[in-house]
Amino acid sequence: MKFGIDIGHNCPPDTGAVAIKKEDDLTKAVGTKLIEKLSAAGHSVIYCTPNTAATVGESLRKRVDKANANQVDIFVSIHFNAASPTNEPRGAEIYAISNASKAIAQSVLKEIVKLGFKNRGVRSTAFFVIKNTSMPAILIECCFCDSRADMNLFDAEEMAEAIKVGLIGDSDDTSAPQPGILQISQATVLKPSTEQATDLNRETLVNITPGNFPVLDFRYEERHYWVKWKDKSQRNRDEHFIFDEHGKVVEQE
Repeated sequence: MKFGIDIGHNCPPDTGAVAIKKEDDLTKAVGTKLIEKLSAAGHSVIYCTPNTAATVGESLRKRVDKANANQVDIFVSIHFNAASPTNEPRGAEIYAISNASKAIAQSVLKEIVKLGFKNRGVRSTAFFVIKNTSMPAILIECCFCDSRADMNLFDAEEMAEAIKVGLIGDSDDTSAPQPGILQISQATVLKPSTEQATDLNRETLVNITPGNFPVLDFRYEERHYWVKWKDKSQRNRDEHFIFDEHGKVVEQE
């Protein structure tokens, strides 16, 4: 897998929140350790944080352009939240737009919550870096840097490990992440090519009824999602299907 890692802010005038701790310092600590962990597990990592930018807008555009130019499989932007100083716990949240991104976000958030942080959920605000990247993208708000409880709980090593596990699992397996459940809401037909189903031999078609299918493997290629799952109706054999960005079946491999 090729990951695009964006250490949030850290590019004046694009700088983060300043509270109990500086967001720039926190994102750099977590991002650096995450890059090390993903690389150690055999994955390719593209560093997407720019060195210089004249404006915040240029800083954001450079991050997106770096990920898109390198055709990363998954883009991860690391941030820390801030609202108003408090001693109370506030927790973690992750932003994602597409179904594939939301599934990855859920996997990562689940691991962060295991560290003791409050679960603020997966949200769909279209921030620039996740709206304009051409692959599944998530923006992680690890916790609140103006919450005394969150900062007392926070450990950069643990946070980086949680994100890594959410992305690739807890082993050194370099296969793609397991992003969750594929939901089929209406009956559909899987076919071996992009030709019309009516023009194909019916023996090559596979009828899929509505249901939830555990995803075993995932890859994003040329604005299509390559998905593999065990389909119980097909005697548990592994099937490979390609979906477009809206979740519509394109072809079966």
